[in-house]
Amino acid sequence: MKNILYFIVFLTTIFYNIPHSAKEVAIFADSIDQDSNGNIVAKGNVKIIDEEEFLTSSIIIINQDQNKIILPSEFQYKDNLDNYTYGSSGEFSTNFENGIVNDVKILLSDGSRIVGKVGYKTGKQDLISKGVFSPCSSKINIKNFVCPIWQLEGEKILHDGNKL
Repeated sequence: MKNILYFIVFLTTIFYNIPHSAKEVAIFADSIDQDSNGNIVAKGNVKIIDEEEFLTSSIIIINQDQNKIILPSEFQYKDNLDNYTYGSSGEFSTNFENGIVNDVKILLSDGSRIVGKVGYKTGKQDLISKGVFSPCSSKINIKNFVCPIWQLEGEKILHDGNKL
């Protein structure tokens, strides 16, 4: 019981000190513990909800000293623009402003897609290394020819959510 109380106070402290304007952050998981370094370790069906944004994974580690959310396994992140980001591992700042995503796959709200080796999130901008962009919301449909049969590949691809 004492550990649960410490944990609740700890979470409140972490997310209270983040420059959010009166936002609430909820964390759900099958189990939530604290490791020897003071990190919060959430395991099993983990979901962090911050207003319109959410992050899900099987394990999430929150480092309060560095204000980082560490993602050692596959995860899914939805931003407030309804873009979905998938990765094999990575990390975000606790306010979701910055992040690094390995084996990044982004499904944009307009249905287009970006995949790449590594994605770097800074605010509303994503920089994808060794990426491919496709305007298709699905594979090419020859029968109705819905989707263009082209894609763009680049050493670096910049997706700027500020210019929508």
